[in-house]
Amino acid sequence: MPPAPAPLVDVIIPVHTTARPVDRAVGSVVAGGLPVGEPGGVHITVVCHNVGAAAIRDRLAPAHRPLVELVECSDGTANPAAPRNLALERSRARYVSFVDSDDTLAPGALAAWTAVAERRGSAAVLPRLLHGGGGVLRTPVPRPRRRADLDPVRDRLAYRTTSLGLLRREVLAERGLRFQGQYATGEDLGLTARVWFGGGRIDLAPRWAHYVVHDDADGRITTGTRPLSEDLAAFTDLLAGSWYAGLSTEQRTAIAVKVLRVQLFGAVHARAAAGAWTDGDTGTCRAVLRLVESVAGPALEVLPRADRDLLDLAVRPGATAAEVLRASARRRRFGRPATLLPRDPRRVLHREAPLRFMAASLLV
Repeated sequence: MPPAPAPLVDVIIPVHTTARPVDRAVGSVVAGGLPVGEPGGVHITVVCHNVGAAAIRDRLAPAHRPLVELVECSDGTANPAAPRNLALERSRARYVSFVDSDDTLAPGALAAWTAVAERRGSAAVLPRLLHGGGGVLRTPVPRPRRRADLDPVRDRLAYRTTSLGLLRREVLAERGLRFQGQYATGEDLGLTARVWFGGGRIDLAPRWAHYVVHDDADGRITTGTRPLSEDLAAFTDLLAGSWYAGLSTEQRTAIAVKVLRVQLFGAVHARAAAGAWTDGDTGTCRAVLRLVESVAGPALEVLPRADRDLLDLAVRPGATAAEVLRASARRRRFGRPATLLPRDPRRVLHREAPLRFMAASLLV
């Protein structure tokens, strides 16, 4: 008996609780513009992570139940890596697309993404990300009017850490790429970085074919209070690894600046705001900066003065949470000279320095 024809796209939706609006996500995939369950169409895999398939099936509309394959995955953790990897290993589609269970796609988005990939031979097609409550997640930050054949450095692909969008499955298989379940957060960093900086073609989806990140569910499973070193482990391990060492100086700088700007500063602000700044956090910041200085080219030099002031304070023994919080608030007052200008004036027009970065962000 010949094997069943493979779908064009396998949409993978991990869900870990019946409280998530998973049927909303499924409904948006059904309205994605591709036939569901037909050769050359879309196959929907809902991975029931540490929750029974029957309970999730009851959360689906009766019309959607025949369109969805429910797969159980039990590993006793809250990390989404295991259900994503399980579905990825089972997939036989040309493309895979990961959708969080509380998110949605724009009508017709899947058809638009695959049309781009089929026409251009894309390794990945990245959609615009919108907040469910309004606003744009400005990642990546490409050159003005650049939408096709993106360059990982010039188009700042490092800022898109998530795997949301369309990925060519054979690219992941050939490179042995999987989500990294050993990390409390950042489980998709190693996979996406190797795709974006791996030489394959990256294209943007049409602006209307967006992905909507909702925040009306019961909290994303990777949030929580952990030691700063755990929150940054995926990122520091990447910077310390052999793959990163083999990149060009420009590429290493681009990735490191993103880690500092998004992961480190975000985690520092959250801890200081909670009044939980400790000597251990100071030690972690000091270790991160030593690592960046040793492997990441001029990453620190392109940061604005307010960012450097915060880093100086974060590594100072005895700094208090209130002091760190005030310094973090100052770096968020965008548009002031301290948030626009690096200490070294020669770095003012660097691609990752604030002037060019902010100008490009406004056009995303």
